[in-house]
Amino acid sequence: MPPRKKADFDAAPAVPTRQSSRIKAAAAAAPPPAPAPPVKKAPAKKAAAKKKEVEEEEEEGEEEEETKPKARSRAGSRAGSKPPSTTKAKAPARKPASKAAAKKTVEDVQEEDEEEEEPQPKSRSRAGSRAGSKPPSTTKPRATSKKPATKAAAKKTVDDIAEADEEDEDELEADADQETDAQPTGKRRSPKGYRARAKPNSDAKAKPKSDTKPKSTGKRARAVTPSDDEDEQQAKTASKKAKKAAAVDDDAMDEDDEPPAKMVSVLKRGAAPVDPESGKVSTHQVYANAEGVWDAMLNQTDIGANKNKFYVIQLLHPIDNESSCWLYTRWGRVGERGQSQLKGPWPPATAVSEFKKQFKAKAAVPWEQRVGMVAKKGKYFWLERDFGDEDKAEEPSKKGKGRKSEREATPIPDSSLDAEVQDLCRLIFNTALIDAHLSSMNYDANKLPLGKLSKNTILQGFSALKQLADVIKDPNGEVAKANGGQRAAIEHFSGVYYSIIPHAFGRNRPTPIGDERVLKAELDLVDALGDMEVASKLISSSTPRDESGAPMNPLDAKFRSLELTRMEPIARASAEFAALEAYVNNTHGATHHFRVGVRHIYRVERESETVAWKKAGFDRLGEGERMLLWHGSRTTNFAGILKQGLRIAPPEAPVTGYMFGKGVYFADMMSKSAGYCYMGLSGQTGLLLLCEVAVKPFYERYDAEYDADKGCKKANALATKGIGRTQPVNWKDAGEVLGNDALKGCHMPDGPCDNNADPKAYLQYNEYIVYNTAQIRARYLLMVDQK
Repeated sequence: MPPRKKADFDAAPAVPTRQSSRIKAAAAAAPPPAPAPPVKKAPAKKAAAKKKEVEEEEEEGEEEEETKPKARSRAGSRAGSKPPSTTKAKAPARKPASKAAAKKTVEDVQEEDEEEEEPQPKSRSRAGSRAGSKPPSTTKPRATSKKPATKAAAKKTVDDIAEADEEDEDELEADADQETDAQPTGKRRSPKGYRARAKPNSDAKAKPKSDTKPKSTGKRARAVTPSDDEDEQQAKTASKKAKKAAAVDDDAMDEDDEPPAKMVSVLKRGAAPVDPESGKVSTHQVYANAEGVWDAMLNQTDIGANKNKFYVIQLLHPIDNESSCWLYTRWGRVGERGQSQLKGPWPPATAVSEFKKQFKAKAAVPWEQRVGMVAKKGKYFWLERDFGDEDKAEEPSKKGKGRKSEREATPIPDSSLDAEVQDLCRLIFNTALIDAHLSSMNYDANKLPLGKLSKNTILQGFSALKQLADVIKDPNGEVAKANGGQRAAIEHFSGVYYSIIPHAFGRNRPTPIGDERVLKAELDLVDALGDMEVASKLISSSTPRDESGAPMNPLDAKFRSLELTRMEPIARASAEFAALEAYVNNTHGATHHFRVGVRHIYRVERESETVAWKKAGFDRLGEGERMLLWHGSRTTNFAGILKQGLRIAPPEAPVTGYMFGKGVYFADMMSKSAGYCYMGLSGQTGLLLLCEVAVKPFYERYDAEYDADKGCKKANALATKGIGRTQPVNWKDAGEVLGNDALKGCHMPDGPCDNNADPKAYLQYNEYIVYNTAQIRARYLLMVDQK
């Protein structure tokens, strides 16, 4: 029905409609139990208020198609429903007093424009049109949250709005994963607190514009949960207003979730790098004072809830002005850019207070107690990052543009290294290969860059895996029972581990670490992170200048950072090269279905190994008690291996993932060690060490023994030997064959291998494990190509 004319507002209430007459007639003819209720008459005061509302609508021209009289009449004419509320109490909420209205901000206007384009939750509009329910006012309630009713509310700005809570990202993740045509089942609070308009009766043929679902943008309304933090509750009423204001100062404040590029270029300035997604890299730097660096990376993984998210908090200030600080935050799913917000500016003291407040809300521990914190369910875990070398790395940049011009004007000298050594440096210091290996293990270096990875974080990762190993080994043990059973415990501790060591699973559910195979893969990752972290720091910290300040070739600078006593390529035509190549070919197992060719061989020596070897007296061992054995690892690990030697897993690591306990593993079969090189991730190229190892007497084992280190020590043996079914038959003096006097008395295989007649042999090939790194001296490094 058409809207009432202006003159009708002052008249007495209208006579009953045809619909109400039919109801009365039906009630008279039907049995007495359920007469239809008469339509309530609107009092004169309500009619006057409605008159005022219509006039306001005509003046402002709001609500467009969604406020059509036809839709209002349909919603209001249902049987038993109340007419739209027209009390005077709602008029001030719809339109504030003139003085308050004059203070309407630019953000309010922007918000109104966006809200008209925003899709309305269908469940809200449907709920409002049900028979017997009171339909919402036609257009007025929607504006109650947009326009403040008081002068104080009108002054509300972004500075009063706390950060949108992490649950917002979960809603966005769920919506991004599925474009659903189904209707929501419950009421959801729409963004900014506005109310959805009533949906027409279900028998109506035409649908209002608000029911047309637009293309998803990844940013939708979300339900409000009771667990939201207090500061986050405030953000729900005006989060879009906050994003608009933040976007004025930052081009990257509100971008859709997109996977970032593998390599993120980070400009280091000051105590820590500015988040590359902030848009402030070239103009701001992270604030630091006597208390520390005001930068935090948080992570949270909950496998049961499919949560795998990050939270960045930084205090940023203009490069030459530390008196004004902004609180920058960014949050989202690991592996994606997520969303961000910028608040401020404030004086440093206020900014620090806001930073601490935000950190505690997310991590549930005070900022001062972050070191050694234990991850709490439903909260974020702080990732400790090492900024120790940041200032040193920045020294050259402090000299300004003149320094850059000088570098550009100075030609890069040619490398003084042998061509074979240059090839090696290009391989082990290749950041693209590091990314490829990390990506294959799902590690997210964008959230915890290798150069900032602290030793403590690696140890915490080992500790989490140790708890998982206990649950896997003993499903009914105390650890499993204390966490709700084995399955719940595995999900819990897997989440703790992924919170410490960030993994990118995309939109997939994080993988529970529920068996020894997955556990071993994660142990390999954490172990490799230690070596890759060394490589990353060497890459970033190598200064291309010699002691006198003269320019150096970058490859020479990186090689110098390894601090090797010796690294010499061996001539391919030499007898030494031929003997080592024969060792490669003669020890290729029949079960290993790949072939390798030798590209380069280098003589290697590390001074610290020589000192430790002699100090322990291993240079005085008898004939044959030392052996020349293989050790393989990822190419990306070798910068760390050459820099600091082979290492043993720390006490924090579980023993379950190591067949013969925590030690350094060697083989007398080349292909056995080559399997640990993962050459497919390095362009079909791998690196193998040949080490002189003090091994005899042996502690011989036929099957796995996770605490073999204890048995070896008890037996007064130097190494554990896992006996294989295929092994070398004869041995020879390596010093004599290779023409290397330092290796005289050290044995290496002589000729091809054969089957072992011992019926108790269970392993396919021999393995040698030592539990003291002083028993190891690297002698040769081979670069091989997989065919």
